[in-house]
Amino acid sequence: MTTNQPMGESDLALARATGFSECAIALRRALTTTPVGWLLAVWFCRDHVPMQSIALWLGSAAAIWAGSLWVLQRMIGAGSTLAMHGVRLRWIAALDGFAWGLLTWFLIGYDPALDAILMALLCGVTSINAQVYGTFVVAYYGQIGMQWAVSVSGLLLLAGIPNALDYAAGLSVFIALTAYYTRAISQRLLEGIRLQHANASLAAQLRAALQKVELDAATDALTGHWNRRALDDVLKQQAAQFAVSGRPFSILMLDIDFFKNINDEFGHLVGDDVLRAFAQALRSFLRSADVCARFGGEEFVVVLPETALATAMEVGERIRTGIAQAPLLNKPRVQATVSIGVATMTEGQGIKDLFAAADAAVYLAKNEGRNQVRSQMLLAA
Repeated sequence: MTTNQPMGESDLALARATGFSECAIALRRALTTTPVGWLLAVWFCRDHVPMQSIALWLGSAAAIWAGSLWVLQRMIGAGSTLAMHGVRLRWIAALDGFAWGLLTWFLIGYDPALDAILMALLCGVTSINAQVYGTFVVAYYGQIGMQWAVSVSGLLLLAGIPNALDYAAGLSVFIALTAYYTRAISQRLLEGIRLQHANASLAAQLRAALQKVELDAATDALTGHWNRRALDDVLKQQAAQFAVSGRPFSILMLDIDFFKNINDEFGHLVGDDVLRAFAQALRSFLRSADVCARFGGEEFVVVLPETALATAMEVGERIRTGIAQAPLLNKPRVQATVSIGVATMTEGQGIKDLFAAADAAVYLAKNEGRNQVRSQMLLAA
């Protein structure tokens, strides 16, 4: 169940700004079809109205139309905004009404049947423009107000012809009713635009929330690195690429030496700080394409895309040296080393085999005195 909420000032301003832009585009489209209305009027008048009167009306309307369309085109090209171009669009609308209102000055009074047809044409123009200006109704009021003033004044000058006053009264009532109903339609259109913006904003917030949930689900809360779930996805992608391209990738399995002693001596809070500091230092030794993940406890795994074993060994040695050279924490001062196992995906291996090789290499590094880098190649030897 949905409830229509009244528009606040900011919502209304945004809806009006969007409505103005939509109105400018709709008006340009309407103006490009205006000559069709002229041709229709000329067709009706061709055998009843002097060509001089037709030419005067058509020339005046064409001059106004061409100037208005040029200004409107420049407005849209510059990015039509209500604050900058609102007055211009209202002038364009008023001049459009003026041009159509001149019809009664030049074409009415020559034939009673034709007069009725031309008045129906004016009413049709009024109805069509209600759709054009629906999202910027103030310009529509200017358009029909000018059309009414010029049309009625032209009809009053022809008070001697049959039905002139009736036409003036009928046109006045028609325009008044159209203006009245158009206001309500415009409000609904602006409300629709507001709801579109609100829905777009909610959708953006939902996407951001979902992205955050996905990120949280794939991120280790303590270190900010990827977690085991994300690591599994990365390894599956790398294995799939290896199956297609044959380009090897490597992993480093890192285990902080004597981490239990750090927890026992300084406490688990300091141990957490050490893990965070280690994770931050680890990232500084890697490329942007490399992936770091906390594997569990004090163990980390680094995925090195498109990296052969020899290069992976160099990366592992760079990390080992860097960690050993500087303390991870200064207060309290905590110096640590890391044992690293390196494994490279080879033909016929699976991800489990790759992990087993890296894990065995870490085990070897620890057994041989820790603070070392070992690989599956050395194990095979």
